[in-house]
Amino acid sequence: MFDDRQLLRQYAIEGSEAAFGELVTRYVNLVYSAALRRTGGDAHLAQDVAQVVFTDLARKAGALPADVVLSGWLHRASRFAAAQLMRTEHRRQAREHQRQH
Repeated sequence: MFDDRQLLRQYAIEGSEAAFGELVTRYVNLVYSAALRRTGGDAHLAQDVAQVVFTDLARKAGALPADVVLSGWLHRASRFAAAQLMRTEHRRQAREHQRQH
């Protein structure tokens, strides 16, 4: 069984979908639950956040420091992505409210 660093390296260097899939399997519950808390329990928004976080991980995998604690990085990324999504959602709702009045 590979550790997180080995899987991340496999994905970053070789493009191993299996390695990335294993990381997603390991951490999807952590990311989703952090997102769910930050989105006020909205399951759809939490799923959107999780998708953004794992897309960011895929894009940034090669640039992450060798000593990164992946669970910490993912949790922090979840918080930031959820905050961004909530700001966007609030702005959208405010615009809709303005149009109705």
